[in-house]
Amino acid sequence: MSDEESEAAPGERSRKIYMTPERRRVLGPARSFHDQPPTAPQSPKPEPQDSTPVASAPPTIVEKKTARKPRRRWRLSRREEMQSAVLIIGVLFLFAVTFYIGKKYERWKYEIESRNYMKRVAGETNKFPGKSAEELVEQALAAERVGNWQDAVERFIAAKYKNLSYSGLLYRVGKLYYDHGDFDSADQLFERAIAFGENVDSSNYYRGMIALGRDNFPAAEHFFEAAAAVAPFNADYYYSLGETLRKDHRPQDAISRYEQAASRAGESEQIVCKFKIRMARLEASDTAGVTAELENAQSKGPLTVDWMMTSAAIQISAGNIDGAVQMVRDARAADQSHLLGLFAACAGDRFFTNASLNYPELAKACQLSTSNESVRP
Repeated sequence: MSDEESEAAPGERSRKIYMTPERRRVLGPARSFHDQPPTAPQSPKPEPQDSTPVASAPPTIVEKKTARKPRRRWRLSRREEMQSAVLIIGVLFLFAVTFYIGKKYERWKYEIESRNYMKRVAGETNKFPGKSAEELVEQALAAERVGNWQDAVERFIAAKYKNLSYSGLLYRVGKLYYDHGDFDSADQLFERAIAFGENVDSSNYYRGMIALGRDNFPAAEHFFEAAAAVAPFNADYYYSLGETLRKDHRPQDAISRYEQAASRAGESEQIVCKFKIRMARLEASDTAGVTAELENAQSKGPLTVDWMMTSAAIQISAGNIDGAVQMVRDARAADQSHLLGLFAACAGDRFFTNASLNYPELAKACQLSTSNESVRP
């Protein structure tokens, strides 16, 4: 045994390796344990996959919270919808209340304005001290009979101021102004008559006629419709409404109004209404349909005045002015004295009026003015 082996402790002898010079030459110089490089961690080997399908794991807490979000959003949207519905209902209610108050306000305004107007006029013409409303009405009627209509107006208004329950006075004063051409004053009096419930249908009718004379077609349509709503069996209101729609270049809408007028009119008025319907159809470019009806009427015998004028209108549409003039003359000759109003109603229709502006010979045959001035009601 060598000295190195003898000097080693008995417990360490088994763990030490004796290094010979040949081993040192092969293995190199001795190294410390701390000089060794760190070993890289070995990745675990992948486990073999089983081909058997594995049931999916239950959702985690995060997944459950995520799954509840759509339900919460649905609740929020329902809440927003309810808020929007309540808001819309509130707005509609506010509009309804505003409309109701507005209508009442208009009524109050008319009453206040009418009272102030009558008070002002009565104050300016305070010539009737000690006279009752009944006495003033009798005096106004007497003044009206002798043609002193302005004095009648003053007494009627003074009587209304003395007794507001006296009905019909405002409408009568408005009619006096209308008949004497003071349409501004007439319109104001008819407006106050409507506010007080006096002759509502007739007051609306005359306001419509005033608006029509001013070419204010929307206002005229409104007033005629209001008159027809109060008196739905009066043919004049529907007839005037049809005339308004035609002047407003709405012949198709006018046809139904003429039909309503015809169903409420007498026999002679029905002839005029049916003629007006044919003129409206021509203006609506239904020339073929009107021509077919004319041929059917010709097959039954001689044409009447209204059908002769229909034939003249068709020839005007075709540009045959000479033939139209001759047909108008034949219609005038065929008209009897008791039916002269029928020829005048047909020749005065706006279809012939407009054509006469361009053809003086047609205006002469119809005895219409070629002036372009609008005729006030």
